Amino acid sequence: PFAHAMPAAIDLGSGRVAGAKWISGGGAAGIGGVVLVERPKAGGLRGIVAAGELTAARTAAVSGAGLRIAPPSTAAATSGAPYTGAIIGGGLQAATHRAVLAALHPAITVAFYSRREASELPLRPGDRVAESVNDAIRGADIIVTAAAFDTPPRPIDAKLIEPGATLLVIDYAATMSAGVIAALSARGPIRVITDSAAQYDDTRRTPKLSGWPAADAQIGDTRIESAGQVITLVNHLGISACDLAYAELLLDLAEKQNIGTLLAR
Repeated sequence: PFAHAMPAAIDLGSGRVAGAKWISGGGAAGIGGVVLVERPKAGGLRGIVAAGELTAARTAAVSGAGLRIAPPSTAAATSGAPYTGAIIGGGLQAATHRAVLAALHPAITVAFYSRREASELPLRPGDRVAESVNDAIRGADIIVTAAAFDTPPRPIDAKLIEPGATLLVIDYAATMSAGVIAALSARGPIRVITDSAAQYDDTRRTPKLSGWPAADAQIGDTRIESAGQVITLVNHLGISACDLAYAELLLDLAEKQNIGTLLAR
């Protein structure tokens, strides 16, 4: 069993927001948590949000922000053709990321590769189930890697990743291993975008991101112009500042729609 607190503070349009994400569990108890949101200059504790579904939605939202500032620059993408995508994995993150891809690019079609049955995947019209990782990534403009962390390494042919593709990497090095990164770097320049360069640098000193290069930019930066067909890896670590920003948005919507439980102070 474990318990883990992730405090943060962030300045948003509505003012300064502070709080923490509290996660606990392990063993037979499973894992659960909450996000506590405070407005330090506006009455203290504002709300408590369950962390499970918030985390899944937040991760996809941050991926979408990364995709907006670093869209693919593949030959197909620059020609104006509808994007093609690949999602490695079939769990909750696959579903939330498929929804974000549809919201940003309604015409995109996606190839899924997962251990799950096709009936369990969030397939939309035009999507397909790939026979292998390499089958899924072949020719894709956008690749989402959302495999479970304990997934055994799969052989990936880096030559099948299109020059100019944008990769949304949310499973650390479970899919994009040090060997794949080295193979991509040998083909040409790559760039890495993350949510927190400082935390990313700390993490890449561990096996979670071993072999990854230093980050080139942060997702909060302005739109990054592509210098040719450079492969971009958007890696974000789930920092609690993003949880707070998303929880603040949810609380705004809950107040407007009278959703949730009002607790006495």
